[in-house]
Amino acid sequence: MAFQTQEKVSFSFQRTDLVHAPCTLAMATDVALRKSSAYPKTAAILALAGGMIMILGGAIFIGVASFVIPHINLTNITVPNGIDRASLPGLVSGLLTVMGGFGLVCGAIVLVSATMLLAKVGNWRTWGILILVFSVLSFVGLGGFVVGAILGIVGGILALRWKPPAS
Repeated sequence: MAFQTQEKVSFSFQRTDLVHAPCTLAMATDVALRKSSAYPKTAAILALAGGMIMILGGAIFIGVASFVIPHINLTNITVPNGIDRASLPGLVSGLLTVMGGFGLVCGAIVLVSATMLLAKVGNWRTWGILILVFSVLSFVGLGGFVVGAILGIVGGILALRWKPPAS
Protein backbone atom coordinates (compact mmCIF):
# COMPACT_ATOMS: atom_id res chain seq x y z
CA MET A 1 0.00 0.00 0.00
CA ALA A 2 1.70 3.16 -1.19
CA PHE A 3 1.12 6.64 0.17
CA GLN A 4 -0.78 8.94 -2.10
CA THR A 5 -0.40 12.70 -2.06
CA GLN A 6 -3.52 14.76 -1.89
CA GLU A 7 -4.03 18.12 -3.51
CA LYS A 8 -6.43 19.38 -0.87
CA VAL A 9 -5.36 21.73 1.92
CA SER A 10 -6.69 21.28 5.40
CA PHE A 11 -9.36 23.73 6.52
CA SER A 12 -7.22 24.78 9.50
CA PHE A 13 -4.58 26.24 7.17
CA GLN A 14 -6.91 28.43 5.17
CA ARG A 15 -6.78 32.19 5.56
CA THR A 16 -9.25 33.79 7.91
CA ASP A 17 -10.19 37.42 8.20
CA LEU A 18 -10.35 37.66 11.97
CA VAL A 19 -10.23 41.10 13.51
CA HIS A 20 -8.24 41.55 16.72
CA ALA A 21 -10.22 42.52 19.79
CA PRO A 22 -9.75 46.16 20.76
CA CYS A 23 -7.54 46.77 23.77
CA THR A 24 -8.09 49.21 26.59
CA LEU A 25 -6.14 52.45 26.98
CA ALA A 26 -4.20 51.00 29.92
CA MET A 27 -3.13 48.00 27.84
CA ALA A 28 -2.06 50.20 24.94
CA THR A 29 -0.10 52.50 27.27
CA ASP A 30 1.64 49.56 28.92
CA VAL A 31 2.62 48.09 25.54
CA ALA A 32 3.86 51.49 24.34
CA LEU A 33 5.96 51.94 27.49
CA ARG A 34 7.52 48.50 27.06
CA LYS A 35 8.49 49.28 23.48
CA SER A 36 9.95 52.70 24.30
CA SER A 37 13.67 53.07 24.79
CA ALA A 38 13.05 54.94 28.03
CA TYR A 39 11.66 51.84 29.74
CA PRO A 40 13.44 51.19 33.10
CA LYS A 41 15.07 47.93 31.98
CA THR A 42 18.42 48.71 33.62
CA ALA A 43 16.79 49.30 36.99
CA ALA A 44 14.81 46.07 36.78
CA ILE A 45 17.82 44.01 35.65
CA LEU A 46 20.03 45.37 38.45
CA ALA A 47 17.30 44.70 41.02
CA LEU A 48 16.76 41.19 39.63
CA ALA A 49 20.47 40.43 39.93
CA GLY A 50 20.56 41.90 43.44
CA GLY A 51 17.53 39.88 44.54
CA MET A 52 19.04 36.66 43.21
CA ILE A 53 22.32 37.32 45.02
CA MET A 54 20.41 38.11 48.24
CA ILE A 55 18.51 34.82 47.97
CA LEU A 56 21.76 32.95 47.31
CA GLY A 57 23.41 34.60 50.31
CA GLY A 58 20.47 33.79 52.58
CA ALA A 59 20.47 30.17 51.44
CA ILE A 60 24.21 29.87 52.07
CA PHE A 61 23.80 31.37 55.56
CA ILE A 62 21.05 28.89 56.40
CA GLY A 63 23.14 26.02 55.02
CA VAL A 64 26.18 27.04 57.07
CA ALA A 65 24.01 27.48 60.17
CA SER A 66 22.45 24.05 59.72
CA PHE A 67 25.38 21.90 58.63
CA VAL A 68 28.68 23.58 59.54
CA ILE A 69 28.31 25.53 62.79
CA PRO A 70 26.86 22.67 64.91
CA HIS A 71 29.90 20.48 64.09
CA ILE A 72 32.66 22.98 64.93
CA ASN A 73 35.13 21.92 67.62
CA LEU A 74 35.11 24.61 70.34
CA THR A 75 37.80 23.25 72.64
CA ASN A 76 40.27 26.08 71.85
CA ILE A 77 37.76 28.95 72.11
CA THR A 78 37.53 31.05 75.25
CA VAL A 79 33.89 31.45 76.24
CA PRO A 80 32.76 34.48 78.30
CA ASN A 81 31.47 33.92 81.84
CA GLY A 82 27.80 33.03 81.99
CA ILE A 83 27.70 31.24 78.64
CA ASP A 84 27.86 27.48 78.53
CA ARG A 85 30.35 26.12 75.99
CA ALA A 86 27.84 23.49 74.85
CA SER A 87 25.14 26.07 74.01
CA LEU A 88 27.42 28.31 71.92
CA PRO A 89 27.02 26.42 68.59
CA GLY A 90 23.24 26.49 68.98
CA LEU A 91 23.31 30.22 69.71
CA VAL A 92 25.50 31.04 66.70
CA SER A 93 23.53 28.67 64.49
CA GLY A 94 20.24 30.25 65.54
CA LEU A 95 21.56 33.75 64.89
CA LEU A 96 22.82 32.81 61.41
CA THR A 97 19.52 31.08 60.63
CA VAL A 98 17.55 34.22 61.50
CA MET A 99 19.91 36.39 59.46
CA GLY A 100 19.76 33.99 56.50
CA GLY A 101 15.97 33.75 56.67
CA PHE A 102 15.66 37.54 56.74
CA GLY A 103 18.01 37.73 53.75
CA LEU A 104 15.87 35.17 51.89
CA VAL A 105 12.68 37.14 52.55
CA CYS A 106 14.24 40.47 51.52
CA GLY A 107 15.74 38.89 48.40
CA ALA A 108 12.40 37.34 47.44
CA ILE A 109 10.59 40.67 47.84
CA VAL A 110 13.25 42.48 45.78
CA LEU A 111 13.06 39.77 43.11
CA VAL A 112 9.25 39.92 42.89
CA SER A 113 9.30 43.73 42.86
CA ALA A 114 11.86 43.78 40.05
CA THR A 115 9.76 41.32 38.07
CA MET A 116 6.67 43.45 38.61
CA LEU A 117 8.64 46.51 37.52
CA LEU A 118 9.19 44.71 34.22
CA ALA A 119 5.57 43.57 33.99
CA LYS A 120 3.65 46.63 35.22
CA VAL A 121 5.49 49.81 34.36
CA GLY A 122 2.61 52.04 35.44
CA ASN A 123 3.44 51.43 39.11
CA TRP A 124 7.17 52.12 38.85
CA ARG A 125 7.22 54.21 42.05
CA THR A 126 5.71 51.43 44.15
CA TRP A 127 8.11 48.80 42.83
CA GLY A 128 11.08 51.19 43.11
CA ILE A 129 10.26 51.97 46.75
CA LEU A 130 9.86 48.27 47.59
CA ILE A 131 13.16 47.45 45.88
CA LEU A 132 14.98 50.26 47.69
CA VAL A 133 13.52 49.60 51.16
CA PHE A 134 14.08 45.85 51.14
CA SER A 135 17.55 46.22 49.65
CA VAL A 136 18.51 48.47 52.55
CA LEU A 137 16.85 46.13 55.05
CA SER A 138 18.72 43.17 53.58
CA PHE A 139 21.92 44.45 55.23
CA VAL A 140 20.59 42.75 58.41
CA GLY A 141 21.08 39.44 56.60
CA LEU A 142 24.37 40.76 55.14
CA GLY A 143 22.55 41.75 51.95
CA GLY A 144 23.68 38.96 49.66
CA PHE A 145 27.34 39.49 50.56
CA VAL A 146 26.71 43.27 50.36
CA VAL A 147 26.91 43.09 46.54
CA GLY A 148 23.24 42.08 46.24
CA ALA A 149 22.13 44.94 48.47
CA ILE A 150 24.17 47.48 46.52
CA LEU A 151 22.76 46.23 43.20
CA GLY A 152 19.25 46.40 44.65
CA ILE A 153 19.78 49.93 46.00
CA VAL A 154 21.10 51.15 42.65
CA GLY A 155 18.20 49.44 40.84
CA GLY A 156 15.67 50.98 43.24
CA ILE A 157 17.15 54.45 42.81
CA LEU A 158 17.14 54.11 39.02
CA ALA A 159 13.53 52.94 39.12
CA LEU A 160 12.52 55.94 41.24
CA ARG A 161 14.40 58.40 39.02
CA TRP A 162 12.79 57.05 35.84
CA LYS A 163 10.11 59.26 34.29
CA PRO A 164 7.65 57.97 31.70
CA PRO A 165 8.04 59.56 28.29
CA ALA A 166 5.80 62.51 27.61
CA SER A 167 3.07 61.66 25.14
